[in-house]
Amino acid sequence: MRSPIHCAWVFPVALILPLPALADTPATADDRRFPPTFITVEGHRDLSPEDWKDPRICGQCHTEQYEGWNGSMHSNAFKDPVFQALWALAEKADPSMRNHCGGCHTPIGISTETVKFHPDEPLHGNFSAPEVAETGVSCDVCHTISGTNLKKTAVLEHGNSSYILDPGNTKLASLSDAESPFHETGYSDHHAKSDFCGNCHNIFHPGNNFPIERTYDEWKYSIYAQNGIQCQDCHMVPVEIAMKVADTLKRPEELDEPSLEGFAGLGGPWRKVVHKHGFVGGNAVITAVMGRVDPDKYEDLGREGNYEEAVKRLQNVASLKLAVTNQDQGGPLHQVKVRVTNERAGHHLPTSLTELRQIWLEVVVTDNKGRELRRSGSLGPNNDLPKDTMIFNAHAVDANGQDTHFPWEIARFVDVNTIPPKGWKYAKYYFNVPDDAEEVKIVAKLHYRSFDQYIADKLLGKGAVKVPSVEMVSVEETYPVAALKTAMAAPADARH
Repeated sequence: MRSPIHCAWVFPVALILPLPALADTPATADDRRFPPTFITVEGHRDLSPEDWKDPRICGQCHTEQYEGWNGSMHSNAFKDPVFQALWALAEKADPSMRNHCGGCHTPIGISTETVKFHPDEPLHGNFSAPEVAETGVSCDVCHTISGTNLKKTAVLEHGNSSYILDPGNTKLASLSDAESPFHETGYSDHHAKSDFCGNCHNIFHPGNNFPIERTYDEWKYSIYAQNGIQCQDCHMVPVEIAMKVADTLKRPEELDEPSLEGFAGLGGPWRKVVHKHGFVGGNAVITAVMGRVDPDKYEDLGREGNYEEAVKRLQNVASLKLAVTNQDQGGPLHQVKVRVTNERAGHHLPTSLTELRQIWLEVVVTDNKGRELRRSGSLGPNNDLPKDTMIFNAHAVDANGQDTHFPWEIARFVDVNTIPPKGWKYAKYYFNVPDDAEEVKIVAKLHYRSFDQYIADKLLGKGAVKVPSVEMVSVEETYPVAALKTAMAAPADARH
């Protein structure tokens, strides 16, 4: 809901292999082997799960990278129960959604056509695939992608699994001088660019081509892209480095940070920058949904660390600023204006499924006698938000103009209230000050959660999980009432 008063942060290589040329003709469904995705396979060969390596094998030489990946959203892309539930509902609504969703969540499963749907499993049914396919976006998936099919997509842009697969013994990445005793290595500048991420982090509806997820596009038209800052520069470094990248608009290799140095692989040379592989963003919900972490299970290795870093990133991405003015010539009516600034995300806040994501303001105004003069955005007893809450997200509707949270039903957004990189949005709140009040205290907090309680209950079952939220940033100011009355006479530009 919108307030009536309101005005988303390599492995070694050695043989230099050229990437294939991009095709020039947009594909139709008849051209595609795995419709409605735009996945293609080098040589048009048939693939099997045996063409890919288990990530645990990669972890023998790339231990740090494996630990970062394991427990990440990439490693849980297939197993994520929220995704599984959405995917099951999509499958029942339109079976072509199996490839559309799975193309980015289990590239191995879709390209080998080994994903199976079990409609009778609770609650909505679920999917299974060979073990290596259930590892989601794994080491061997990314490091055997040889190019992009952006010029074959329906919108002539990255997205909807627009990648080229070339599984085999040659692993591709952005280091041109690496060697490995276990596999061949190949150079790919594609792996160092946001274009690589855009193959999946841009999603348009496969029927009406409406842009549902625009993370790549949001970056592409941002000041980060203008300064050459890539997705990898924020999401493949620790949060402290990502903050410096955002503040200086310099790439990690330009910062000369000793903490980034190390070995990219066992026996390899010392590198100035060793990239992390957790690709941590703002999703701090799935770890809680998936339950207790077992340190003895390899699939749980890194899960707690990814959760903690997601929270840290959320707590360092935005800022709040307050401005209070009297509204009626020294009378009781006052306004507090809250400015929310996207300080450090190279895409909008929030990003991805913005019709599900929630970033919202909680504002509480009290006086020196403890009386509450205004409250907005405080979670209710059912973990729900009041209708007047200022929420930063998108409002989606279907072809009939009815509200929807299901991506496959989206025809358009009727309202988009997200905050662009280095941009800001305002919220205004009004309150009356009692005659005997001497001071007014205002507390504003910005919160985040990946989806609301209604969605969790719908997808996972009522009471299965209480959706956690993260307090991103807060600000508290106390104002003498006499000073507020004086402030009303200040010029508008001075007050704001």
